[in-house]
Amino acid sequence: MKKIKHILITSITLIIFLVGVILYHIKTYVPPALMCGIPAPSFCGTPNLTETATKGQEIFNSNCAACHKKHARSTGPALSETDSLVFTKWLINKKNIIDSTKIEEFGIDYHKMTFSKTLTKEDINYLIEYCRD
Repeated sequence: MKKIKHILITSITLIIFLVGVILYHIKTYVPPALMCGIPAPSFCGTPNLTETATKGQEIFNSNCAACHKKHARSTGPALSETDSLVFTKWLINKKNIIDSTKIEEFGIDYHKMTFSKTLTKEDINYLIEYCRD
C-alpha cells in the first residue's frame, strides 16, 4: 500500500510540474515573426524591395499567388524562372480563344484570356521586376 501511495504521489507531482511548464511556455510564447523588428506587412527575412518590385509584389499576391510561387513550383511553375518575353506574350496576347483539347496548354490560354484584360504592360513590367528579385 505504501508503494502505491508513493507511486501515486510521485506521478501527481510530475503531472503538476509538466502542466506548469507547458502553461509557462504557452504564456511566454512570442511568435518568431514578431521578434524580428520589421513592421507589418513585411516579413522576417524578406529583402528591401524597390518601389517597382513592391508594386509587382502587390500584383503577384493579388493575381498569381493562388497558383504560383516565386521560387518554387506550385500548381504552376516558379515565376522567377520564366523568361520575361514569354511571360509578356502569355499575359498580353489578345487572342482570347481557349482550345479545350490542349489540356497542358490550358494555363497559357487561361492567362491570355484573363490577364490580357486585367493587366497593363506597366503592371506586367512591375511583376517581372518583382519576379527577378
